[in-house]
Amino acid sequence: MQEGRQIVAYFDFDGTLSDRDTLVPFLIYAVGIWRFLCCVPSLLPIVIRYGLRLINNETAKQLTLQRVIAGMKSYVLEQKAKNFALTRLNKYLKPVVYSKLEWHREHGHTLVLVSANLGVYLRYWARLHKLDYVIATELDINERNRVTGCLQTRNCYGKEKVTRIKQFLADNHLSFSYSYAYGNSAGDYALFAYSNEPFYVSGDSVERWSHRNER
Repeated sequence: MQEGRQIVAYFDFDGTLSDRDTLVPFLIYAVGIWRFLCCVPSLLPIVIRYGLRLINNETAKQLTLQRVIAGMKSYVLEQKAKNFALTRLNKYLKPVVYSKLEWHREHGHTLVLVSANLGVYLRYWARLHKLDYVIATELDINERNRVTGCLQTRNCYGKEKVTRIKQFLADNHLSFSYSYAYGNSAGDYALFAYSNEPFYVSGDSVERWSHRNER
């Protein structure tokens, strides 16, 4: 690795690079607004159970996916994901945080997107913006090439982000001498603790993270 490439910057996506959670907009784009609205009655119990902390975010996500996109042909979802990434995601970007990504790119740092959201569309966005790697939550596809709605990986959230990063680095024989991290929620605290320079994003504010930021 060249000297700049010895430094890595980890970026969360939803709420960090983007100004919102992008899963629901993607699901609406993938199946259409009317089909999504037909799913809403079956989604409400999931929202309530999650709000009452009866289920965790991984279970809530999987149940949601099973009700909305289970049975879709994988190539159809892949094309929807590509179009969504190339035509919609840029509208949600936070200029202040994206400028940090550009700064790291200009300095030759390795850029890694680490998100609990779906890799099926984040990979296309990352490729468009010249990020080096994507670590995200992946969908299960069955032998008939249809989406099952189940997760192929654990939900890439919280401590799982660090677990996935370590596994990724080991599998690809990568190591870095210094790391930055950008995130916006409790799901990023483990990533912050893992990095040398963590930054907390709140709205359009980016500040060095400390335990005082926990909320």
